[in-house]
Amino acid sequence: MPTYGIVVEGDYDSAALPEIIKKCLSSDIEIIARPCGDKSQLMKKFPGFLEAFRYAKGGAPVDKALVIRDADNKNPDELLKKMKSKIAGRNYLDFEVKFIIIVQELETWLLADENAISKVSGKTVSRVNEDLESISHPKEKLWDILFVAGLPYTAEVARKIAKESDIFRIENRCPKFKEFKQAVIDC
Repeated sequence: MPTYGIVVEGDYDSAALPEIIKKCLSSDIEIIARPCGDKSQLMKKFPGFLEAFRYAKGGAPVDKALVIRDADNKNPDELLKKMKSKIAGRNYLDFEVKFIIIVQELETWLLADENAISKVSGKTVSRVNEDLESISHPKEKLWDILFVAGLPYTAEVARKIAKESDIFRIENRCPKFKEFKQAVIDC
């Protein structure tokens, strides 16, 4: 079974992204998630986590490492450039490293499937008819939807929504998701 190491911002990401990655691959996979706390901590810590991934699979390297952060209204290309510069000169020959920027936040993808939100919350939730990748604060939008449904937004709720989500609906509603999916699939 392949093993992926992922470096993410926080607990919501480390709960939900493994579910989404598994859906992208349609196969059994082990995922080692390393949450950093927030964006600034991710930018400081991810090179160390990549080094640790050399030995994370029972002393052997992971098969692939993904460093995933939210764009949060910043230019994704500039963020990618900055992330890549942090490991310039380092060799990761044992495994592939991919950098991924989510436009805007993980919650953008979770908002894409109102059926998943409805199933997890136990209440019928209306479709968000906005351009999801243009919503400035998708976490707040999801928080509000769940509040109305009587459910607090937690990492476990994020995981459940991700697990129930239809990957094709996310892909259709969030064009940048295709880049994430391709990065997960490519080896």
